Amino acid sequence: MALLRIFIFLFLIPYLSYAKSITEIAPFNYEVVFTNPKCKKHFYKKPLINSYGQEIHFKTEGAYCTPSDNSALNKQKGNPHDKIIKWIKEPSTQEVFMTYLSFSKSSVIKELCKAVKTRNLKLTILIDEKNRENQKRMNKVLKLKSCINSNLDKPSTPVVLTGGHQGEGDNQTGYAHTKLILINPSSPDQVKIVFSSGNMSSGTTSHHENWHFLTTHRNTYFFQAHLCLKEGLLKHQSSKSSFITFMSDCQKQIKLPPEDDLKVFFIPGDGRKAMKSLHQEFKKSIDVKMAAHRFSNGSIIRAIKKNLERTNFQAKIIVDDDIYWTGLLQTNIGRNTLYEFEKLTMLESLGLNIKYLETFADNIENPKSIQLQHNKFLIFTREDHNGTVFTGAGNLTGAAFYKNFENFYLISIPEVHQKFLKQYDYLSSLSRSSKELPLKLELPW
Repeated sequence: MALLRIFIFLFLIPYLSYAKSITEIAPFNYEVVFTNPKCKKHFYKKPLINSYGQEIHFKTEGAYCTPSDNSALNKQKGNPHDKIIKWIKEPSTQEVFMTYLSFSKSSVIKELCKAVKTRNLKLTILIDEKNRENQKRMNKVLKLKSCINSNLDKPSTPVVLTGGHQGEGDNQTGYAHTKLILINPSSPDQVKIVFSSGNMSSGTTSHHENWHFLTTHRNTYFFQAHLCLKEGLLKHQSSKSSFITFMSDCQKQIKLPPEDDLKVFFIPGDGRKAMKSLHQEFKKSIDVKMAAHRFSNGSIIRAIKKNLERTNFQAKIIVDDDIYWTGLLQTNIGRNTLYEFEKLTMLESLGLNIKYLETFADNIENPKSIQLQHNKFLIFTREDHNGTVFTGAGNLTGAAFYKNFENFYLISIPEVHQKFLKQYDYLSSLSRSSKELPLKLELPW
């Protein structure tokens, strides 16, 4: 068997060495899965009025979800949560590395525990250091450390680590904001990888997110780069410079060419490269459709402003309605700021089309439970109707490109581009313009 694997690897080396598209390398399967929660209508006690004088009786069905919807969403077929559970359950899944800002999805934790106990799954989880400030949340994921296969002499013990917020001054790292699953990273051939906009939380079900499930070969630049990321996050994140130096050296040692249609940017380190790619995509495109949770990156704002001056260019964006209410009430709402509202309003005056997706909060002034429009993506389309998608873990902020630990992707696979365009249309159908929103902020009963 060992000789057969060596033969297969040697046979594949010339083929892999010259592959320009990850789609040409077997195995290959790429599925984009959007949360698209199926939630019931939530009615107001009394109808509200919008700027057109129209009565609004309920929050938009399919957009607005409350904790009362969670049980049904956990059972919803075809969403990211469903796919994650299936991949964990597969008998071939023997090793898993996960890293997220937060990790609180009980059903996923339960399935991971079961896999450790029954299959001796090797499990490593890295989350942000600030989770330690929430003992209840931290204890939930720490329970995994007690999941052990007691029938074995040397059982695998799950490892739970925290990261981010290390170093000093300008060399200090930000949030451990990377969102990633590596399945069987030690496999000599087939591997699986999951990257997303969402955390291992309600980001799998009720937040509005995009998740990417890729099956590929270990000997692709794309996967080898993620192995560098894994080691960098586990062993070299004491400061920005330490991580950047390691990641640069590690990726230079990969003896495979980067694939043209699935490019990755790891932050800190690749921020300038990622931003340069974004500006190039803006310049080549005639249409850009965006979705954002946070929106404050000056370079992206300038790129939108500059390209809106072109007569053959149009841009649209979908954001959380918290940004709209932040501007209307002149106070920060949810996790959005007045600065974001002001920048979007400025761009709207120049031609940017803005729509707002209504999301849940349990309290207007001091919410403790919230739902988010958490997608972060830019869909670029050229005159020939082809294009790219830029997406990943990070928000459209400065910290996401230069300080936090993040993973961004520039995707040129036509099927992915088309799927995002279709998803944008769906999100747009759930969203409202500022004039279509109620004149008054009230929570349904």
